[in-house]
Amino acid sequence: MAQNLVGEYLRARREQVRPADVGITVTSSRRVAGLRRDELAMLAGISTEYYTRLEQGRDRHPSAQVLDAVARALGLDTASAAHLHDLADPAPRRRRAPR
Repeated sequence: MAQNLVGEYLRARREQVRPADVGITVTSSRRVAGLRRDELAMLAGISTEYYTRLEQGRDRHPSAQVLDAVARALGLDTASAAHLHDLADPAPRRRRAPR
């Protein structure tokens, strides 16, 4: 089974963002550390279902625009956003030359 590096990275970063950091008022107790999936999706301007597919590894080819929107919603710096793009679109593997 292939690793879901994008999903693991998104989950880890989402857990680090407090709702108050992005202007979300918390009125009750929360079961998750950081932002909920629906909150991040709303901030990124994508559907909760699509964000969930990204995190679960069911959509392995997000567009650069979606990755940029998610990176902005998470408050990622340039290097972290570039890392997210690299995880989503790794360099193609080189084929070995036949002998």
